[in-house]
Amino acid sequence: MLKEQFNDILAEFGALVKCDVALDDDGFASFMVDDDMIVNLRFLEASGTIITFAPVGAFGGADKEGEKALALLRMNDVGGLSEGFTLALDEDADLVLAMDRRSALEIASADSLAAWVEALVRVVRAVRGYFADNFPEEEV
Repeated sequence: MLKEQFNDILAEFGALVKCDVALDDDGFASFMVDDDMIVNLRFLEASGTIITFAPVGAFGGADKEGEKALALLRMNDVGGLSEGFTLALDEDADLVLAMDRRSALEIASADSLAAWVEALVRVVRAVRGYFADNFPEEEV
């Protein structure tokens, strides 16, 4: 039942942002923001939890790995640049991800979903900007 409700919210959200957004059979949905960011959603049916994540960019070479890792930890600090989203490293893909999870019960409308997605987009842009300013030779 929660999955159907969330799919209805996704459809309403899709109408707001003028794109088709719906969960696939595995509970995934993805869409582009401003042609430069992919936002992913996953509905976990067993727990009624929704996970959202978006790639920030490549972590990059080993030259400054320690400095970049420390910067990511600082951004994850309470009140840090991540605004409560978790910044994580997907080592297999060499990607930094911004992610969060919430109960489907917290996402009761297209407006609440839009606010959550806007916060994710803001965090991804802020972290991209930080890395561009502090590690300009890297892609993140």
